[in-house]
Amino acid sequence: MPARYLLPSLALLLVLTRVGHFGTAFSLPDASLAVFLLGGLWLGGWGAFAVLMAAAFAVDVTLALSAEAAGWCLTPAYWGLIPTYGALWLAGRWLAREARGEQPGLFTLVATGAVTLAFVISNLTFWAFSGLFPDMDWLEYAFRVAGYYPPYLGSAALYLALGWVVHRLMASRRMAAA
Repeated sequence: MPARYLLPSLALLLVLTRVGHFGTAFSLPDASLAVFLLGGLWLGGWGAFAVLMAAAFAVDVTLALSAEAAGWCLTPAYWGLIPTYGALWLAGRWLAREARGEQPGLFTLVATGAVTLAFVISNLTFWAFSGLFPDMDWLEYAFRVAGYYPPYLGSAALYLALGWVVHRLMASRRMAAA
């Protein structure tokens, strides 16, 4: 895939899948976590990060206008998505710089760590700043959201595995052209 198509392709994937965290019979699981890690790996610059954040925000606002459950996430804690996705972006940047993302074991380890960190950041900021849990301590909240971690990781892993295959194909194509 030529580089000029990467940002629009990632933005389109984000927009098309951002309707639900884990997917339904009618929608794919949210690809946002993978989009930000792959964006860091392939695109790098903070301008591309800002474009993807703007796309995510636009989808969330649009959904909030049309569905009560979607609007539940637009709380004072929404800013927590910036460090959440920033951690994924930085992991992608590290992979691009240090390993070029070509070693499957290292890619898997870094991606799993980054998705786990993103899960912690997003849930802690949501608990602390959403205003929805005034009587719940952080430990009780942690136990309640822990069950969401496996599908959170699984959805990201699906897209990241496909992204890694695309990454390897692009690298092979570059090597063949050189």
